[in-house]
Amino acid sequence: MTSSHRIFWTIVVFAGCVIMMGQGNCGYAQEEQAATESASSQEGVNILDEALRARIEVNDLRDLNRVIVLVESALDKGLVDSDEMFAENMLCDTLMERATKLMQVLNTQPLQPNQSQQIRKLVTSDLRRVLSYDDSPAEASLMLGRLLALPEGDPYEARRILNNYLKYEDLPVEQQAEALMIRGRLAKDPVKSLADFEEAIRLVPENENFKLARALLLRAQKKLEESLDAVNQILESNPDAANALILQGEIYRLLQRPEDALASFDSATELVPQAPGPYQNRGEIYRSQGKYDKAVEQFSKVLEFKPGVLLTLVHRAEAYLNDQKPELALADSELVLEKQSLIAAHRIRAAALSKLDRLDEAIVEMEKLAAAIPQEPELRMQLALYYQVDEQPEKALNAYSEVLEIDEKNVAALQSRGDSYLNVGKHAEAIADFEKALVLRQEDSSLLNNLAWVLATSPDDPVRDGLRAIELATKACQLTEYKKSHILSTLAAAYAEAGDFKSAIEWSQKSVDMNDPMHREQLMKELESYRNGKPWRERQTMADEKPDSKEPLIESPQAPPHGNVQRQIEQGYNIDPAEGAETDSVTE
Repeated sequence: MTSSHRIFWTIVVFAGCVIMMGQGNCGYAQEEQAATESASSQEGVNILDEALRARIEVNDLRDLNRVIVLVESALDKGLVDSDEMFAENMLCDTLMERATKLMQVLNTQPLQPNQSQQIRKLVTSDLRRVLSYDDSPAEASLMLGRLLALPEGDPYEARRILNNYLKYEDLPVEQQAEALMIRGRLAKDPVKSLADFEEAIRLVPENENFKLARALLLRAQKKLEESLDAVNQILESNPDAANALILQGEIYRLLQRPEDALASFDSATELVPQAPGPYQNRGEIYRSQGKYDKAVEQFSKVLEFKPGVLLTLVHRAEAYLNDQKPELALADSELVLEKQSLIAAHRIRAAALSKLDRLDEAIVEMEKLAAAIPQEPELRMQLALYYQVDEQPEKALNAYSEVLEIDEKNVAALQSRGDSYLNVGKHAEAIADFEKALVLRQEDSSLLNNLAWVLATSPDDPVRDGLRAIELATKACQLTEYKKSHILSTLAAAYAEAGDFKSAIEWSQKSVDMNDPMHREQLMKELESYRNGKPWRERQTMADEKPDSKEPLIESPQAPPHGNVQRQIEQGYNIDPAEGAETDSVTE
């Protein structure tokens, strides 16, 4: 009990005595109270003696717990000032020792989450009690700040406590540097954060982990060149610093230097062949390069070291899908979904089902996902593509319209809905969508081509515009360096619509001469039409029902045939590493 508390209670007792004197009973009350307090104080002294004996014989946490209970009981019984101060000092020291031992358990023992949480709560409580005493040890502030800085802690309180800790004089240099590093990681201001890291490194320049943390901070702040310089400084003094090599590779990846990144990861693997991080990173590089077989090999190695990592399973499934192995992609996606319902895994599962000619199941999968997450446009885009492949154009149109209700400037949805309108012969509506999309993306050769085609070939007189079609088709040809047969065909159709059949025949012949096996027959028919002085007319009339046969419709080179739609589906699975995946660490 502090001196201020003792003064307070002295005043209370004195005031009570004055009141009772007015009633003629003060003397008797004092005698009775003194006798009671004397007996209680003696009992407290006896318990304190027992606590002292127990404190001397402490061997483990159980012994520490018993000492704490005894001292608390002695204080509850009441002690004279000198004994009370002694008891409080003993309690403070014992709480500190228990907190220290429990921290060692947290740092060294494998624990279940609920066990770890219970121990953290007890340590936090002990340290807060220690800090409530006068002249509490500085180390208690560092320990509590360290604990509160962990996930599920309280970063604001941690910063406050560390601020107080750093005000102590004559702190051990290593502990002062550690406090600065922790406070730096918690700081919201990047300038203050970096300043704390720099000061910690100045205090302990030989600490490689501090330098690595500084490099990580610079990377997080998007200062990639500075971060790379910081890592290179570590590697100059210690070429075998595996974590620095891994970080170096990750920075090279962010700098779009994949070959340098691969070299760094290879060096790290030579030093720590069991570390999954380099394999994960190599897999992601190969995946981005379209080297899906190599990507699968790397991701499989990660899963050998750390089975069940969700991010890696998602990425391997995507690599299998692009490597034309839908059965394996389906198996990996279903492994993920057994553990957690991730958007990426659902999308890959649907794509794998589509490739396995199980389109009905793929549509059901995407319908459920789109309904569950209505504000995610990409899900409805994928569903709309499946409707197109399944020859359900009205459903595709509805899905694209739902996307545009969420994002009216979604160029892909505008263009795809325009293509869908073409498939059902609604040319005015298609033109309206293409025009809106073209305002947003003026250098898109596919968009320019499709709009030019419908302006040149539509049977609907009010929508045709040969001169504008020539302008758009010419720009599309320029963007593709006159190397796309179907775009040359569009330019020919535009000239025919404008009445310039000489130019129409010239460009149509060039289109035929490119020997496009997919469209050759169609292109020959167009050329023959121009030679006969007739412009080309075309309207798609896909019925909104599934045919008995799976044969593709006969379409012009301009409308998006099923092969193109399927390619859109297949190309839609470059899954973002962060997309809905709760990942395990695979860097270390």
